[in-house]
Amino acid sequence: MLYHSPEPQQATTTVDDLQAFPPTAVIGNYFDPTSGKYLIFAGPGAQPALWDSYLEGARRSYRQHGVESAIEYAEVRDGRSTALFVVAVDAVGHVVGGLRVQSRLTGPEQAHAMREWAGRPGTAEMRAQITDRLPSGVIEVKAVWTDHDTDHRSALIAALARAFVHAMDLLGVRYALCTAAQHAVSRWQTSGGVVATDVAAVAYPDERYRTVLMWWDREQIADAITTDQYVALAGESDLLFHRVAAVPTLSSVA
Repeated sequence: MLYHSPEPQQATTTVDDLQAFPPTAVIGNYFDPTSGKYLIFAGPGAQPALWDSYLEGARRSYRQHGVESAIEYAEVRDGRSTALFVVAVDAVGHVVGGLRVQSRLTGPEQAHAMREWAGRPGTAEMRAQITDRLPSGVIEVKAVWTDHDTDHRSALIAALARAFVHAMDLLGVRYALCTAAQHAVSRWQTSGGVVATDVAAVAYPDERYRTVLMWWDREQIADAITTDQYVALAGESDLLFHRVAAVPTLSSVA
């Protein structure tokens, strides 16, 4: 679920000097000048300390609003269901945001979104949409969070929205899906996300939220993304794939 916390967070998790990362320890990284953060893409097994920092930050963010259960920490902590994750790191080494990407789906029931709907209205439509897209590749983005008190936070949210598209490119899929609270939808639409209007919204993780299904279609991104996001995405892609070219394989995180 894309959950945007409206309350302050305390950024307490740190990582080692960014310059210490060997080229093959991460899939790719780049500096986002608008947010002042480093965006690092890695596999949980390649960067266990960063993975732990990401998970702890997500738990802290969700816990403040009584929805920590949505993280499903015990189920995901071993990293086996995660193809890659992204962290945003500030200039002093604090992990101040991130997201994770589930492994490429091979069937609709693998999507966590199906569990969120739990047979309620919209479930059949969601299942059909996922099934139709599977031949072209589908990934699911989960547990997006940012620290409320980090500087340039709006720019950081925009950078994480662009990371959806980068993840699609890195994992070689056409589609990405996620679930999002309705109040946060506009933030994710900037990078090309489209609400599935024929899938009814549900109360998730509890009755305080109306959650919707969103899709990203890599072949339609250019038509849906905002101009400023498109410009930033293009520059980041050049940096990201220059790094990828130096990495022998992505199989360790796929």
